[in-house]
Amino acid sequence: MIGLSNSSGAEDPLRYLDDGSFEASYQQLVPTCDRVLLEMAKLLQRAAENKVPAVQVKGRVKRLPSLLEKLHRKFEPSDLLDPASVLRRTTDLMALRAVCPFLEDVDTVVDAARTVFDIQEMEQKGEGRSFAEFGYSSTHLLVGLPYELQCEFPSLAGFQVEIQVRTILQDAWAEVEHELIYKVGAHPLNQQIRRKLAALNANLVLSDTIFQEIRDYQKANVSDLTRAREAHLEQVTGEHPLYVAPGQDPSKPRRTSQAEIEKLLKKGLNAQIAGEMQDAVRIYTDLLEFQLDNFTLSVVLNHRGMASESLEHHSDAVSDFVKAGAADPKNARARINLALAWRRLGRLDAAEQELREVLKFKANSAHAHYGLALVLSDRGEVEEAVLSCQRAIKLSHAFTQAQQLMDDLLEHSRREAGGGS
Repeated sequence: MIGLSNSSGAEDPLRYLDDGSFEASYQQLVPTCDRVLLEMAKLLQRAAENKVPAVQVKGRVKRLPSLLEKLHRKFEPSDLLDPASVLRRTTDLMALRAVCPFLEDVDTVVDAARTVFDIQEMEQKGEGRSFAEFGYSSTHLLVGLPYELQCEFPSLAGFQVEIQVRTILQDAWAEVEHELIYKVGAHPLNQQIRRKLAALNANLVLSDTIFQEIRDYQKANVSDLTRAREAHLEQVTGEHPLYVAPGQDPSKPRRTSQAEIEKLLKKGLNAQIAGEMQDAVRIYTDLLEFQLDNFTLSVVLNHRGMASESLEHHSDAVSDFVKAGAADPKNARARINLALAWRRLGRLDAAEQELREVLKFKANSAHAHYGLALVLSDRGEVEEAVLSCQRAIKLSHAFTQAQQLMDDLLEHSRREAGGGS
């Protein structure tokens, strides 16, 4: 009968599961791995917490069942007969996770890791996904053990450690996703459930972005006292006047406290996260009745434009993106949004000009390069569009939209060269 015996007499390639040699090698390494991770976690914590006090670093050694499942997928059975070699080649056998509050903190923690570890690889997991997709975002580093630890623990010399750097929301999503998706086995999620997960993920991504914008806002407005002093100096000297939104009477600004402005801003952002775009537009419009500094005004106008775009009020959206860029020319998000709005309206020259202006002061913006690739593709400038896609992918390795556009452009070029075949 098929599958009941090994009648051919051939050696069982999975015998390592029965003789226990692989498990014995694993169990022998675990205590040493734990000690190394503890020391590396301390190094990273000390390096990062000076600039990100709220960072939390923790480590884990991959559990045996999870390890065996991965090895079955990644290695040939014959490879597993050499446990030491396989364990050394398993780059996530040991892993550290650094969780921080804001998106800006991720780069800070990566820079801190670079000061204490040799970063051998770096990858942005989840970068470039659209809101219609789901999956956690995270910055993954692959580092070698510091020389001192290799000398102290020679059995782990040549091993690597994976470091995942995430925001709190990215970490929460990763934990939930692991339970709901990677443990489903042979029972894939149906389309309705996938849409619900995609919507949840979109809210988390937007929330992370908005939290960062609030953080930027707080940095730009340290206190009511500082703002009042600056406003007084501006009135006395006539220097650096505040930007006034069209239709606003500069001589009669509404008086309000900083706390009220922040409260309204958060209320508008919450409405936007919840998909209540009409409420968001109304709240942002109320905010524009106040005398706002350029930075805050630009943020409010950009978000009102995004809400208007969702409501398909395209002319209103364009108007707000233009004003946002006028209030703060360095607001790359608003200016990229304006360029994409111009593209949707068929104004390719205006879109290209706006994107090239953004790249003058933010050359490392993957989304600006991708937007430019879209415009160039619309024009049929395939070579330049491919070059812009390549730049976007170089800046964000997992930018799937840029990769798909580049693949489509190259495939179209191949068909053209082959006479349509």
